[in-house]
Amino acid sequence: MIKRFAFIMAAFVLAVFAAGCARHTHIVIESRRVGDYFCSIYEDGTVDITAYYGDAQELKLPDRIEASTVEGFGMKAFNSCGTVTAVYIPPTVKSLPAKLFDSCPNLRTVYIPRSVTVIGKNVIFNCPAFTTILYEGTEQEWKSINIGEVPWTDNYVLVNAEVIFEHKLG
Repeated sequence: MIKRFAFIMAAFVLAVFAAGCARHTHIVIESRRVGDYFCSIYEDGTVDITAYYGDAQELKLPDRIEASTVEGFGMKAFNSCGTVTAVYIPPTVKSLPAKLFDSCPNLRTVYIPRSVTVIGKNVIFNCPAFTTILYEGTEQEWKSINIGEVPWTDNYVLVNAEVIFEHKLG
């Protein structure tokens, strides 16, 4: 009886594991530097920017790198970017990871498209000049974004920033 129960439990765990893995189709086929960006390129034709090495002040991030669509970023992809004052995220991105902008002393403004539905913990961290979010969507859409379990502590910088709604890139 115990062996039968153990076998059934093992089969159940294996089935759950296999079903969970089937949803994760992003397989990195290459990681390399492309211009000012270091990227993870996936088999499905998408790319994540994992680091930035440029010195732009206003940084309009691309929606494509080579033939791949930019869908996301690595944690701390914009770590210690001393010259950046404004960043414009492309509309192909759906989520922003934790500490995306970490220790960027001159970062003041981030443009967020309405495609973003999840924002990681402390997405803007240790950026003393930061004050403004330019958001493409409405105030109601902004309030529907998941910005952490406890927004006042998980993303206090976002909660305290000035948000300019329905901002269109020109």
